[in-house]
Amino acid sequence: MITRESAQDDAERCSSPEYVTCPAAKQHREERPSLAHCPFLEESLVQYCAAASVTKYIPYSEALLSPCGTASHRYCELFLAIASPGGTPSRELSPAQDPPDKALLVEHDVDGVKVPGWLWYSLNHFWLELSSEGTIHIGIDGLLARAIGTADRLTFVTHSGLQFPTAVISVSGVDLQLSFPRKLVITKTNSYLRSNLSRIFEHPYTLGWLFEGVASKTSDTDDILKGLLTGSVAVKWMKHEAEQLTKRAHDIAARPVGSGMPLMADGGVSTSGLIRELNREDILSVFNEFFSSNAQRR
Repeated sequence: MITRESAQDDAERCSSPEYVTCPAAKQHREERPSLAHCPFLEESLVQYCAAASVTKYIPYSEALLSPCGTASHRYCELFLAIASPGGTPSRELSPAQDPPDKALLVEHDVDGVKVPGWLWYSLNHFWLELSSEGTIHIGIDGLLARAIGTADRLTFVTHSGLQFPTAVISVSGVDLQLSFPRKLVITKTNSYLRSNLSRIFEHPYTLGWLFEGVASKTSDTDDILKGLLTGSVAVKWMKHEAEQLTKRAHDIAARPVGSGMPLMADGGVSTSGLIRELNREDILSVFNEFFSSNAQRR
């Protein structure tokens, strides 16, 4: 690939009769010779990322195959480093959201948990973003990310096609199934997470996304969004969930210890990595109550 720049026009031979002096052209037989330009010349528009340290040209005809030409660019590490240096995700409201709700327009802080008001949330603590072009991204929300803190391994159970987006995350030797409660056509998984799990917990709403997809042909986005929470309703719900999780942690901490005496709960909120501090039985119990598909029925 040879890029054309205005400064090279005088020295360039490919698009003029001077191509006959080109050593490369002389090595090949000209099946369709041309007097105006080199018969081996193919011209096309290209795009490239100005933020990348190494320039990579992408044919313009393939722009939609790259995240640069779709709403997926908002999850690109290079884009986020420039557009959202503080880690705040970009905002795009879907047609199903009501703009008069001011909570949709800002990122909220609920007991230290970030809650972007414009995202949609499932009752088992997945977030969803629906772009204007129909692209869907989902991941785990800030409360679940804080409760886990860090993990040993992530395995994607579903990779493509019309399925419930599902992954298994291993915490302290316990496998926990993360399953989004709506079916969608999965087009991509965030495979980078398997080599850098910290993204899930440090940037759950951006670099830590899990699945990308679209609605199926037999359903529409309203079916996917049904039962999900957004705006002020989501913020109020998240505050209640954080309080209930803290209460659950206090109940566990207040159990009698070996000497038969209970420990005093000193207030505060549930700490990062709470789940890792529990025994296997309590890990499964807390996860099942708040974060599993069973949480949808609470």
